[in-house]
Amino acid sequence: MPASDAAATRPGIEPEGPILYAEDGWSWAWFLAAPVFCAAAAAFELITGAPVHWMMLTVCAVASALCHGVMIAATRVHGRVRLTPEVYIQGTEELGLDRIDAVLPLPAAGAPEASWETARTLGELREVPRRRGAVGLRLDSGAEVRAWARDRAALHAALSGAVAAAEGGAGRGGSDPA
Repeated sequence: MPASDAAATRPGIEPEGPILYAEDGWSWAWFLAAPVFCAAAAAFELITGAPVHWMMLTVCAVASALCHGVMIAATRVHGRVRLTPEVYIQGTEELGLDRIDAVLPLPAAGAPEASWETARTLGELREVPRRRGAVGLRLDSGAEVRAWARDRAALHAALSGAVAAAEGGAGRGGSDPA
């Protein structure tokens, strides 16, 4: 793979062109949560006249911040969603919109489980993460896969529109009525 192609597929690199739908993992602001709470504990100890445990509060703040940093970095890679007019990106997996035959309908409440609801999940994760909803896609190979996002209705609408636009609004690119 040429160097220019490698840079384009690295996680975290924004795809070129307009972004039709985007989600990220955790915010980097959570990195400061533990140090802020440890500073509050130190302030509480100072105000109440108790002995301040500087060493333990510092160790806890640094260790917790480092652990949060690892988790935040992972969620920003594996929980990342981008949709452009040409490609759908789920984590580090890229799927060209020309490979999507249909965006399958969302299941109705109380309806039996659709076949795509147990299909392979796009990205590196084995299952759809908690508090995320899946959207079924039928690929040109006939396989079904699951895309996922926090707002699955918005992702479904964006994918339907992008696939229809990629196919010129006719034929196989629209939502499957079945």
